[in-house]
Amino acid sequence: MLFVLLGILITPNPKHLLAQDTGSGLDFLNIGPSSRILSLAEASTATLTGSSAIYTNPALLSFESASGADVGYTLWIGDINNQFASVNILKDRFSYGFGVYNSGSGGFEARDTPGPSAGSFSISYLSLAASGAYRFGDLAVGATGHLLREEVFSYRASGFAFTAGAAMELLDSRVRLGAVLQHVGEMNALDLVSTTLPSSFRFGFKADLIEVRSRGLNDLPVLFTLHGDLNQHLNDLPRVDFTGESSDDPARFFSMAISANASDLITAQIGYRWGPTERPVSTGFGVYVKPVYVHYAFVPFSTGFGNVHSLGVRTHF
Repeated sequence: MLFVLLGILITPNPKHLLAQDTGSGLDFLNIGPSSRILSLAEASTATLTGSSAIYTNPALLSFESASGADVGYTLWIGDINNQFASVNILKDRFSYGFGVYNSGSGGFEARDTPGPSAGSFSISYLSLAASGAYRFGDLAVGATGHLLREEVFSYRASGFAFTAGAAMELLDSRVRLGAVLQHVGEMNALDLVSTTLPSSFRFGFKADLIEVRSRGLNDLPVLFTLHGDLNQHLNDLPRVDFTGESSDDPARFFSMAISANASDLITAQIGYRWGPTERPVSTGFGVYVKPVYVHYAFVPFSTGFGNVHSLGVRTHF
């Protein structure tokens, strides 16, 4: 009912329609909040990504070497803006974190009748999250609780979701495995219908492959790491990951990425995502100016309707 009403009352820019056609307005929860995650084609279930793990696998928070904070800004296609900030505090084997993740777009024109616009409005989605994780030697478990809010036209709805995960390190931390159940919860009705949460189960790995060292006085080791993720959606959504295609069964994705770390000074990543998606390729690079890590990610859309640019800053304390 709501979406029929919106189709009558508003005339959005076509690029907004394409960008929002994800099957669930809360699908932003399935988009990596940080540029580091995006650059890996979101193969992050077993990969340390700082405090942004609040939104991927909270168990990873307890494997971080120090407390830290992340901020990020992503310019999505269709002039959608994603903002993100989080902090992770380590205390012995326990870790806890807090995060805020917002996605929104404006410029939608409202009309009661054919003719001049009656004004404009925006669409926005918000997640406030709190996490806790505990480490038992090489094994860690963690959970995140989300308070969710969505605003579309004059309608507003709120809800909650939970994420729970585990991670294990093997072979002196050269290999890490992770599993997580994401975004299980419910939303209040937005007008007459509740938005479906993009719940999913993910399993992933991280494996250090080889370290290459340069010869000479300036020793510059470069570590190459392989990242992989299987992402099984649990709910049927009418549209799948920006493809505009219907799916009779919940979607499944597999992501693979390779990263290179040059002596904790410069990093580079490239990833590929298999499945019903219009954003299969991801790339990125980062620079350490300790204690600050600055990272950029680029995600082209195969539809030709635009590219994603993401910039993030992380610091440890």
